[in-house]
Amino acid sequence: MPQRRSSEERPSVVGCFWTVLTVLGLALSGWLGQRLYQRVTQPTPTLVAAAPTPTATATAMPTAAPSPTPTATATPSPSPTPTATLTPTPTAVITATTTPAASVTPKVGGGPSAGVQVGRPWPTPDVSQAKDHYWVARVTGPGTQQWASPFYPYGSTGQGKYLLHQGVDIPNPLGTPLLAPAEGKVVFAGTDDQVALGPTTNFFGQAVVIELDRRYLDRPVYVLMGHMGEVYVRVGERVVRGLPVGEVGMTGIALGPHVHLEVRVGANDHRHTRNPEFWLQPLPGHGTLAGRVLTEEGLHLPGVEILLYPGPEFKAPRYYTWTYLDAPELINPDDQWGENFLMADVPAGLYMVEVKVGKRLLRQEVTIEAGRTAWIEVRATP
Repeated sequence: MPQRRSSEERPSVVGCFWTVLTVLGLALSGWLGQRLYQRVTQPTPTLVAAAPTPTATATAMPTAAPSPTPTATATPSPSPTPTATLTPTPTAVITATTTPAASVTPKVGGGPSAGVQVGRPWPTPDVSQAKDHYWVARVTGPGTQQWASPFYPYGSTGQGKYLLHQGVDIPNPLGTPLLAPAEGKVVFAGTDDQVALGPTTNFFGQAVVIELDRRYLDRPVYVLMGHMGEVYVRVGERVVRGLPVGEVGMTGIALGPHVHLEVRVGANDHRHTRNPEFWLQPLPGHGTLAGRVLTEEGLHLPGVEILLYPGPEFKAPRYYTWTYLDAPELINPDDQWGENFLMADVPAGLYMVEVKVGKRLLRQEVTIEAGRTAWIEVRATP
């Protein structure tokens, strides 16, 4: 039979009580220790003031740079494109701001003002008989700068900084492909170290001259591209519009990478240039403003600044140019138009033309139509 424990062997009530207290104490100390550990090891969250959301601030837009901003690029066509015969828009006769509206031609009176130069008698053909001749395509393709620098236009010196300009400059990175602007035959290709294409040899460096298939007033028309880095064609080779003929460079007297573009009528020399922007097809949605600024007697007024203000507000000028400098046989007007200033690649729309002759400011509204030439004439005694 199993033996009973003796009273000495059975645990007492007091012993059991202390045992329970000990177990509870250990459990409580473990729980408290865990909570204390969490308080010590876990950092108390710090309240950080929320940063205020930046308020959108209107950024002042820079003043519009006086250069044409094309809205599209002209793509060279591989085949001849018929040129539409356009009738010039009616002549706008500019009026002085202080002259009554009934006056047709502003007359300031007196002799030439101090600082105003008066040049040679200027040809004044009847512009109502003139026709546009936008025969020349852009010489660089889509994605490039296709318009000429407005700071150094034909017939200027870039405000006295450079040589008299007998063409226009179209800047692009070195190596940009150059395209034939029209159908014709290559009459010069290579370096001008032996033949003076310009005022001297080594003027244009690498160059290409194309005689167009079309003739103007029964005279040959030549297109020159100068300062090229590479030439792809040879003399005698026939080209079509859009054919690569070379690359943009900075050879000859060039100060930076660009192509110098000239149009010559009647002979392939630098004394027969015309304003090439009167031959370049306007960019899509753009037109041309041309005109004459002359004295009452029909004398040329060189270096007169012309500003163009977009309408309908006419708040600030967007485009600018100057009348041609007086350089007989070096700077020539178009035979049919007889202009002495020109602004090309102007977006179609309403504008205010502003001309300062001496101390007088003259203004006139004019509408530019896409693909056409708008004409104004200023007659004022400075």
